[in-house]
Amino acid sequence: MDNQHTDLVVRNLKKSFGENKVLRGINFELHEGERVVVLGPSGSGKSTFLRCINWMEEPTSGEIFLDGVRIDAKNVRKMRRNIGMVFQHFNLISNMTVMENLILAPVKLRVMKKDAAMKRARELLRHIGLSEKENAYPASLSGGQKQRIAIIRAMMLSPEVLLFDEPTSALDPEAIGDVLSLIRELADRGMTIMIVTHEMSFAKEIATRIVFIDKGRIIEEGTPKEFFEHPKTERVKEFLNRVL
Repeated sequence: MDNQHTDLVVRNLKKSFGENKVLRGINFELHEGERVVVLGPSGSGKSTFLRCINWMEEPTSGEIFLDGVRIDAKNVRKMRRNIGMVFQHFNLISNMTVMENLILAPVKLRVMKKDAAMKRARELLRHIGLSEKENAYPASLSGGQKQRIAIIRAMMLSPEVLLFDEPTSALDPEAIGDVLSLIRELADRGMTIMIVTHEMSFAKEIATRIVFIDKGRIIEEGTPKEFFEHPKTERVKEFLNRVL
């Protein structure tokens, strides 16, 4: 852990659900300012990998470090402040307004006083052009609006790392464009990002590195150019033939 710019280190991560071994020993590092896109077939363990990093799923074995500190059951709440997560299905709380959704974590974790949290929430809502929605409930929003609000909710705590789990797969084409442009903007500002996505052209454009997971293991990684133009393994060649 001598490199102070290493944000995240994963060592021999395994996760099983009963007899089902989903992750089978993943070693991975994410450095400050990197944008890593995680690709792989359905059921390969991509989402479980992200959920273990954020400890939404407790790893069966292995270690995860953030800035040299091992994440465990005792410090997970504190560490989660630094690892924001955006989900496929938004996960906004339906009986709370947009504003209440945005300020919940910062106020509950005592990171901000309520007034300061509301001020930051309004700034972020203005930034994404949804100021008029602060008192709306999630049910009245479109999918694209919900996902953009979910992204700024993750930004409320100013995390070091943002994890995106298929953020566009529940959206219609127009909304996909809005959400991807917001993620692109975060990337351009130097945010450290990990994203599971099926959007190949977006992966090529945004990634500094592609990681390919199959059957719970990382079997290939490289720059977008290396990965898409010169895949090293037969498994990746086969995958690219199907999706491109």
